[in-house]
Amino acid sequence: MQKYLLTFLMAASLTIAFADDSRLLPEAGFILAIVGNEAISPSEFKAFKSRVSAGMQVGETPLEIDRNLLEALIDMKLLLREAHAQNIASDPVFQKRMDEQVKSRLLKLYRKRQIVDKVLVTDEELHRHYRATHRDRALRLGGIMVETKEEAQQVVAALEAGADFQQLARERSLHQDTGEHGGDSGAYKLRDQTRPTIAEKVFHLEIGEISEPVPFSYEDQKGYVVFKVLDAVPVPLESSEQRIREELISWKMATRTQALLDSLREEYAPRIMYHRIPLLSNLEAVDGSDLADSTGKKALCTFNEGQIALADFLQNAQRIRIAPRELADSSRVVALLQNIFIPERLFLQEAKALGLDQDLELLDFLSRKREELLISLLRQREVDQHTTASDEEAQTFFDAHPEKFTSPETIVVTEILVPSDSLAYRLKRELQEGADATPLAVQHTMREGALHHSGNLRLNVYTQAFYPSIYEAAQHLEVGEVGGPVPTGEGYSVFRVVDRGREKEPYNADTQRRARAYVKIDKAKRGYVHYVRGLRQKYPVTLFEENVAEMQRLAEE
Repeated sequence: MQKYLLTFLMAASLTIAFADDSRLLPEAGFILAIVGNEAISPSEFKAFKSRVSAGMQVGETPLEIDRNLLEALIDMKLLLREAHAQNIASDPVFQKRMDEQVKSRLLKLYRKRQIVDKVLVTDEELHRHYRATHRDRALRLGGIMVETKEEAQQVVAALEAGADFQQLARERSLHQDTGEHGGDSGAYKLRDQTRPTIAEKVFHLEIGEISEPVPFSYEDQKGYVVFKVLDAVPVPLESSEQRIREELISWKMATRTQALLDSLREEYAPRIMYHRIPLLSNLEAVDGSDLADSTGKKALCTFNEGQIALADFLQNAQRIRIAPRELADSSRVVALLQNIFIPERLFLQEAKALGLDQDLELLDFLSRKREELLISLLRQREVDQHTTASDEEAQTFFDAHPEKFTSPETIVVTEILVPSDSLAYRLKRELQEGADATPLAVQHTMREGALHHSGNLRLNVYTQAFYPSIYEAAQHLEVGEVGGPVPTGEGYSVFRVVDRGREKEPYNADTQRRARAYVKIDKAKRGYVHYVRGLRQKYPVTLFEENVAEMQRLAEE
């Protein structure tokens, strides 16, 4: 059983050299096994073994490990031999998937060679961007928040006329936390710690200068703030070097991509056949099943040395999950062509012109992917499509495996999302002093839709992608404890944990569907093992145990 499990685990990832029945056996030589009339040599076995991770090399002794690996290699050769016998390579599904792999990997290689590998960021560029984006300092800001833009402009006029900023902030600012301190935020902020809408208005200012009115929200109020730079301190490049490098690389890659594309458009001269776009508007399926073959071959876009046919367009649209209704919008079709499909086709043409389709690493990958797809489709055809699960089997599995139908631990928190860390700390103190989190959430939170559930968030493995920093901060808190402030993309979050636990799911349509899927997976695994065993009856296999032992002995010397 162990060897068949190993075969199953490696079926989707390993390359096996396939030879057809015309291959001659060596008349002499040291061989480990014969599958049909194909010999397995020690060198082929060692190459196979080198591709198997240590965790998948199972056995109590080195000899047992090699024996299990050899059995797996034999099984893989049997599977590929049967795939060849069934001519799976001519299956339209195989051909479509293989074509997608070829295009995808060739595009990836082209982008790496012609774009990624040619983008370099120098130290001089890092320092220049560091200074140009004002990441070389942190600012302490003061602010005066008022209700309307007109009021903010009046504040600007008063300040320019010589009014005292602190006094004006105490008298007019709606921002409670800073207003009583003369508008002083009391904290130094890096550019990347500041809202982009604010940063672009203030980081170019010198100490003592004021900004134009900036839209701002505070608690449940919206208004405008006039900022003043109260102080600035120098900040080393290291504090933002990674962000700067990423920005420069992203900009350079986009610039180079556009330059290449402009050059290729000029060379290949793509031309959209606008009069044929209406042929796509009445299709019921993006796969083109209701499109006549003769129509599908018509060009939707032509260019020097090729075209994008209607059928090609639909295949690409299906690949990126375009809905049929989108094809009724001619502007959407044109956008897909101009922004995605034409650039892809031009890059593919250029990749072939550069000979990248003959790259040895690419060919090796495609060879492995070809064999992976052959085995996958053989399994689907011979095992998976014949595997079923009854309602009774699903119910039995559900009852026998409650752990698979118990929801992951869910932490329920009442969260308050606010725009400033100062307000967040104030609310945290109130929560720690016993304040009820729900009315505070209703009054202050910026979280969209939060009022419908009184500020409650359910944090678990399914929702952590939406609230990653809050999820992480809540992991070690007990019920009743307060967490935060946690910086988020929208502001600062504070919260109280109100519940945590796991729940057993009831047996319903959803859990029945999942139980049935578990049953089918288990039955398919066992069916696959049985199927591989059957291939050993169909094709002759000879194993030379003494040679396996001798190979291991020589390896130990």
